[in-house]
Amino acid sequence: MKCTMLTRKNISGFTLIELSIVLVIVGMLIGLGVNMIAPLTNYAKVRQTREIMDADIQAVISWASSNTRLPQLTEFTNSVASNQNDGWGQPFAYISDFNLSATATQNAICGRSSTFLNISTIDPKVTVRNVAFALLSHADNTGFSSKLNANPITSASSTSAGTSQTISATGPNADLIRWVTLDELRSKIGCQGAQLKIVNNELPFENYSEPYSATIVPDGGTGSFMWQIKKGVTATMPIGMQLQGAMLTFANTSTTSLIPANTLNISGALRPQGSYNFTVIVRDSNANIASKIFVLTINPD
Repeated sequence: MKCTMLTRKNISGFTLIELSIVLVIVGMLIGLGVNMIAPLTNYAKVRQTREIMDADIQAVISWASSNTRLPQLTEFTNSVASNQNDGWGQPFAYISDFNLSATATQNAICGRSSTFLNISTIDPKVTVRNVAFALLSHADNTGFSSKLNANPITSASSTSAGTSQTISATGPNADLIRWVTLDELRSKIGCQGAQLKIVNNELPFENYSEPYSATIVPDGGTGSFMWQIKKGVTATMPIGMQLQGAMLTFANTSTTSLIPANTLNISGALRPQGSYNFTVIVRDSNANIASKIFVLTINPD
C-alpha cells in the first residue's frame, strides 16, 4: 500500500507583534468609547432640559393669556408645567416678577410697562432688563449656578414687591436658563393698547421776565396718574417753580411728593436764568412707571 502525505504550504497568520498592535488599537477604541459616554450623556440631558424648559415656558405663556397674569409658584408646579424637573431629575426654579403674578391686580401684564426682574449673563456680558419670568435648571450641580441677590436659589420664587432683583447666570451650564421679557410676553398674549409713556420730548424755554407754563402729558397706562419730579443730589432747581399751581418743594435732596393729576402743569415766574436738568416720573393705577429727563432753559431778557 502506498501512502500519500499531504503537505500545506504557504500557511499565513498573525505574528505576536501584529496581534499586539491589534489589541492596542482595540483598547484605544474602547477607551475612547468609554470617555465619550459621559459627555454624550450630559449632552443628551442638556438637550432634554432645554426641550422641557421650552415646553414649560409655552405653558406659562398660554396660562397667562387666559388669566391676564403670571402663575404663582403653586400654580406653576401643580397645574401649569407638565414637567417640573430637568434632565437630571431636579426641579426647576421658576422666578416671576411680583407684580405680574399678583392675584389682586387686574390686567397685571398688559397694564405694565416695566418689571423688577433682570437677568445678568457673564458670556456674553449683558444685562436683560424688564424680565417677566425665568426658568433655571440645577444642571449637574447640587445647587444652582445662578444667584438671586447673591443668595442661592433653592426653590421657585418671585421678586419682592417694589424691589429690583437680578439673576446672575454663571458657570458651565449658565445657558440652562430661559427667560421671557415683558415686551415678549405682552406680544405673545396679544395685549392691546400702548404702554405708559410721557409724550413730551422737550420743554419750552422761558424768557426771564415772562411767566412760564408747560403741560406734560402721559400716554397709555391705566387708571389715574401720579406725578413726581426728581433732581440729582447736587442739581439745582429754578426758584418759583409750581406744579399744578402749588409751589414746588423738595421733601429731601432728590425728589418731590407724588402729585395726582391727569397731566402735569409746570408754571411760575422762574429764576434765575440758566439751564436746569430734572426727571419727570409718572405712575398709573397698576404701578406702571414712565420717566423722562427734561432740560428747562431760562433765557435772559
